[in-house]
Amino acid sequence: MPSKNDLSALKGATKKPVILPSNNTSPVADVHTTTNPTKGQGAGRPPKAKAEKRSYKVTLSLTQSEGAKLAEKSGLAGEATYLYAKLKELNII
Repeated sequence: MPSKNDLSALKGATKKPVILPSNNTSPVADVHTTTNPTKGQGAGRPPKAKAEKRSYKVTLSLTQSEGAKLAEKSGLAGEATYLYAKLKELNII
């Protein structure tokens, strides 16, 4: 009886490897180059203007209880969105 890790039963001695015809182009490369639009063709969402982008990051450390209060007050909006709205409301930004 073959051992548990013996792979000889899976090897097919009569199977011959499939040889594909040789050509210069790769079928995978052809598919990707024809279907993917390049930049400037209007695919997807248009970019925001530089003045509208919010790219400045602020890191804030809170205690566990402060974080819980913030999460409770923000609800489904998320903490960052809630804080952004509060800063706007107070005319800080």
